[in-house]
Amino acid sequence: MDKDNVNTYPQPDRWSFLWLVILVCLASLFPAQVQARQADPDFSSVDPYIEAQMKELHIPGLALAVVQGDQAAYVQGYGKAGPGKGPVTPQTSFMIGSTTKAFTALAIMQLVEAGKIELDTPVQAYLPWFRVADEQASAQITVRHLLNQTSGFSNAAGLKEEVAHDLSDNAIETSVRRLAEVGLVRSPGAAHEYSNVNFSILGLIVQTVSGQSYESYIQEHIFDPLEMGHSFTSQDKATKNGMSSGYITWLGFRLPVNVPFNRGNLPNGFLICSGEDMAHYLIALLNAGRYGNVSVLSPEGMAAMHQPAVPSDTPGEYYGMAWYVGEDDGVKAVFHTGENSNFQTFIIMLPDEKLGVAVMMNVDGLPVKARAEYIAKGVMALVKGKQPQPYAAATNQMFFLAIGSVIVPVAVALLWISWTVYRFIRRRKLGIPARRSAWWYIWVIVLPLIVDIGLLLVLLAGIPSLWGLPLGGMALFFADMFTLVALSVAALGVWGLARTLLTLKQAKSQPQASL
Repeated sequence: MDKDNVNTYPQPDRWSFLWLVILVCLASLFPAQVQARQADPDFSSVDPYIEAQMKELHIPGLALAVVQGDQAAYVQGYGKAGPGKGPVTPQTSFMIGSTTKAFTALAIMQLVEAGKIELDTPVQAYLPWFRVADEQASAQITVRHLLNQTSGFSNAAGLKEEVAHDLSDNAIETSVRRLAEVGLVRSPGAAHEYSNVNFSILGLIVQTVSGQSYESYIQEHIFDPLEMGHSFTSQDKATKNGMSSGYITWLGFRLPVNVPFNRGNLPNGFLICSGEDMAHYLIALLNAGRYGNVSVLSPEGMAAMHQPAVPSDTPGEYYGMAWYVGEDDGVKAVFHTGENSNFQTFIIMLPDEKLGVAVMMNVDGLPVKARAEYIAKGVMALVKGKQPQPYAAATNQMFFLAIGSVIVPVAVALLWISWTVYRFIRRRKLGIPARRSAWWYIWVIVLPLIVDIGLLLVLLAGIPSLWGLPLGGMALFFADMFTLVALSVAALGVWGLARTLLTLKQAKSQPQASL
């Protein structure tokens, strides 16, 4: 072998080696970015999934927002915005129901950080006139109790306010002042019970402390900083800017219905947002209050809102400040549902994975009950590369509730009416006995009236009690079931009265035989 040819293979030079070390060091500085690129979700299965759900349930329109990290990963509209309107787009707005509460809680926490509110201070420090039926308890309710929904107000008290439609400038205050006659169902701070009135009070505190209307505060301190240009505090403005029409379900059919706006309940359930804007909002929630270069709340404040504060009604779940805290597929989840009578929303966030999904639908009612939640969780599973879980039987349970607590009593009432009509006609043909004792009057007139009254009580009080809604609430949220009840009540009342009067008239016109 030629000596001159020994070790003539290319040798690594020191500068190449040095550059290699530098590149390795630089790569080590950006593990999160490398990991994020590797974990980019595949959205190809999302559209077919949502379209299948909409077809199955006849959902007119739906908006989806998916956030990953500090980016809107996927924002899409599906279906139509309403009769005579175009397709749903990322800019189409929807009423978001009780997910409004988180906006009100955010406003409160902003004012806490501004030094204008203290969480453990009684409400009367900010609203000196605030009262409930129990004067002593009135002084014990704090801002934190309202945020955690541990004030002692009942769910029923909140639902009663749903049927008010005050559009005046004092609507929120008027709603809160009506609580002076409302009794608490437990001591303040004792336990969690979801009640809309908690957030009506908080909305009024925002107004009072900030010196602005609730609407202008939300616009200036949340909507504007988060560039939520298609979100509204007024239904009139939203409608002029292409808001989706809302639908109710009527015995299985979808009917567009314009439900009156409830300004008095605005802080607890009537804000209006688009899918695109909801993505901006989720970015701030998942990134310690930051959206781009803007911060709407400190990291500590945002973390406090999402902390599990008190056990909720569902085992394994907790309530924070306008958010439920639990698990989704074994991972910590922060979530909330929102329902108006003709809209439905669900938001779910996985803080540890920086993932968020929001689904808004322009329909609500028994056949689609809890479907926004199911669809949102299904999308979350697909984003994580998994298959959606089978639909929990919430809808079937609601149908059984309708059958058991509405259809059955209505059917019994109609059968009773049919039977007494038959008996009345038969009695007229056979004639009234010539000798009529007191027992005859009890059997023919008094006992049927007692049955009438009992059935009326079941229809007018029993059914609303089982549903946890006043009759006005049933009319608003379940119009088809309310109509069945209302028609049965009318038929029962009219026939019961007519039957009694006609029987007495017949008895009077036919003299009794002498003994």
